[in-house]
Amino acid sequence: MLNEQPCKIIGPLNEQDSYETAINENPSNAPTASPGGRNKRGVAIHSKFWASHRTLKIAFLNPPSSTHREAAIKAIKVWQPSINLKLDFVNGTEGDIRITMEPPLNYSAIGTDAMLRGPDENTMNIGTDPEHPGFEATVLHEFGHALGMQHEHQHPKADIPWNKPAVYDFYLSAYQWSKEEVDHNLFKLLEDKLTRTTVYDPTSIMHYPISNELTTGDWSVQKNTILSQNDRRLMRKIYPKQ
Repeated sequence: MLNEQPCKIIGPLNEQDSYETAINENPSNAPTASPGGRNKRGVAIHSKFWASHRTLKIAFLNPPSSTHREAAIKAIKVWQPSINLKLDFVNGTEGDIRITMEPPLNYSAIGTDAMLRGPDENTMNIGTDPEHPGFEATVLHEFGHALGMQHEHQHPKADIPWNKPAVYDFYLSAYQWSKEEVDHNLFKLLEDKLTRTTVYDPTSIMHYPISNELTTGDWSVQKNTILSQNDRRLMRKIYPKQ
């Protein structure tokens, strides 16, 4: 089977810039009041969703073949019924989302963090080969990040029984990931449940597949290849049609 790399997040270089950009784009990204009534002001817990009903321009850098590009566009459009954003696939390189399709890595900025990238920098890379059976699922996953979604296995309520030594060994051997990369992309839970608006969903397109060998006991998650009901429910809540 052709190689497929797990997704990495492009994190912001400056959390304050990330916070200010997100709030300027969409004031509802601001942290909401805690149950005790006090506003939580830590920038790390803000969300990064785009303003509703805006046009999101999507460009391809170092343009792939037309067949490769159209395959990505077809997959991205699967999100369209669940959002109120207009997806405008532009010619040229000027876009809110700028996609490269260079193997083998898969990664993306989260939502409005894309605005912190330089105009000549990509905000997403889809490194999975278009002939790979997981290509569409990879595009769905990466574009979920572009819409502002986080990794589902890092949901505060996930409570995954990780076998951490086995996970470190596997990701080092298979993908040459450091301990810090594994911690950041797998084990670090979202800091506050206010960043999520649905219950933990192991069927989410945003969830890593997890084999039984990487957990204690009998616990695994298969590779999800389609948008789950909760994926769509979350996007309809964030980007309501009405």
